[in-house]
Amino acid sequence: MTSPLNVSSICALPVEGTFICCVSCSMYSSGFPADIVDSFTCQKCLVNLELVGKIRELEDRVRNLIAIRQTENWIDSVCLDNSATSDSASVSPGPTVVSARPKSAAPIQPQGEWVTVRRGSKNPKCSPPAPRSPIRTQNRFSALRSAPVETENKKVLIIGDSIVRNVRIPNYVKPAVHVKCLAGAKISGIEAALDRVADDEVSTLLLHVGTNDIYSQQSEVLKRNFISLCIKAKRKCRNLVVSGPLPRLYRGDVIYSRLHSLHCWLETWCANKSIAFVNNWDDF
Repeated sequence: MTSPLNVSSICALPVEGTFICCVSCSMYSSGFPADIVDSFTCQKCLVNLELVGKIRELEDRVRNLIAIRQTENWIDSVCLDNSATSDSASVSPGPTVVSARPKSAAPIQPQGEWVTVRRGSKNPKCSPPAPRSPIRTQNRFSALRSAPVETENKKVLIIGDSIVRNVRIPNYVKPAVHVKCLAGAKISGIEAALDRVADDEVSTLLLHVGTNDIYSQQSEVLKRNFISLCIKAKRKCRNLVVSGPLPRLYRGDVIYSRLHSLHCWLETWCANKSIAFVNNWDDF
C-alpha cells in the first residue's frame, strides 16, 4: 500500500530555473533560467500589447478617414453654392406682373439690425452681383521647361543616304527641320556635304550613313571613317545624333553580319563619346 501524498516532499523537489514575475500582469512563471533579465513579460501580455497597438493603428486610420470625408463634404457644399450662385446670376429677371387688386402691406417693424417682413409685402429688389475680378492663371512648371533661347534662329539638319528620302517634318515644328538626302552616299560623300555647312550653323545634326560602305568589306577602315565624320560633324552643330544602320534581310548572311557588327560598335562608341544614338536595329 502506497503512502499518502506528502505535500512538503513535492515542494522540496528540485525545479530547474526560478520563479519570475511578469511586469505587466504580476503573474509568476517558472521553468526559466536564472540569468533572465528583470523586465520579464509573459506571452499573454505580449499578445495583448500587440493587439492594443493594432487597435490604436485602426483608430488613427478611422480618424483620418473621417477627416477626409468631412473635407470632401465641405468641398462639395462649396461647389454647390458656387454653381447655384452662378445659375441665379445668369438667369435674367422676367417682366413684373402688377396685380389689379392692391394688397394691404403690413408695416415693417425694425428690430435692431433685423427686419421682420410680413406676408404680402413686396420683396425688395435684389442688387446686381458685384463684378468678379479676373482669375490669373499661370503655369507653375514653366520654370522647368527648357526653352531653346539660344537655338531659336538655328535649324535641325538630317543628312543621310536614301533611307531619309521620305522623311517629312511638318512646317509648324520649331526650330525648322531640314532633310538632305544623298542617295547611295557613303561616309566620304556625307563628309564632303558637311564641308558646305558653316561651323555652329545648326542646333542639332542627325547622321544616317554606313550601309553602302558595308559592301567594301573593310570594317576597320569604316570605323576610322565614322570617327572622322563625327569629329567634323561636332564642329558644325551643338547636338550630334547618330542613327544606327537598319538590318538587310535579303542581302546574304555576310552583309547582315557586318551590319550587325557595325551597329554594335556604333552603339558602344557613341555611348563612350556621349553622342546620342538611335537604335534602329530592334525596331526594324
